[in-house]
Amino acid sequence: MKKVKLNNIAIFVLFITSYIPLFGLLILRQIKQNIDYLNFGGISQESIFLAFRKFGLSGFLLLVAVFGYIGLKFLLTNLDTKKSNGELVKIVDVENKNNESISYISTYIVPFIFQDTNNFFEITSIFIILIIIFFIYTKSNMIVINPILNITHTLYQIDYNKKNQTKKALLITKEEDLESGQEIKINLITKNIYYG
Repeated sequence: MKKVKLNNIAIFVLFITSYIPLFGLLILRQIKQNIDYLNFGGISQESIFLAFRKFGLSGFLLLVAVFGYIGLKFLLTNLDTKKSNGELVKIVDVENKNNESISYISTYIVPFIFQDTNNFFEITSIFIILIIIFFIYTKSNMIVINPILNITHTLYQIDYNKKNQTKKALLITKEEDLESGQEIKINLITKNIYYG
């Protein structure tokens, strides 16, 4: 079985897309806080500076979210094209892990919603925490815990037979009803995480 390795950009894209709900909420919060400034006052240095100060975070987060979403589409298309090269295994035991995304949202997204988007210190603290979470995220199996990915794909914890040995893995798949005894082709994308 040929390993389909995730490069750093793919890991970054998975991280960004897991925070798209937060980015959307922060954009809406900043717009709500600065609704009085949402009118066209002409183009001048002062108006550009004011727009950047009041809506710069929203613009940046929107660009990052679009980059992440497009990157995720490319990543999934790439993984789908290599799916047929996978190794055929028989599922021994299966457990749906999509509920991990709910925990992820409540733990890593909800606390940020109440930050003041006009306060430079609070915005800086959000980015520092996101950077720390990114490094933890890339060193663990958290890359598959992604609410946006879970809209179209399902995350399973599986036990499977390979050469008369039972092994455990996390599996990302479009299959909604994976069952014990079913055979499926899987590709290793990173340590102990498969796509099939």
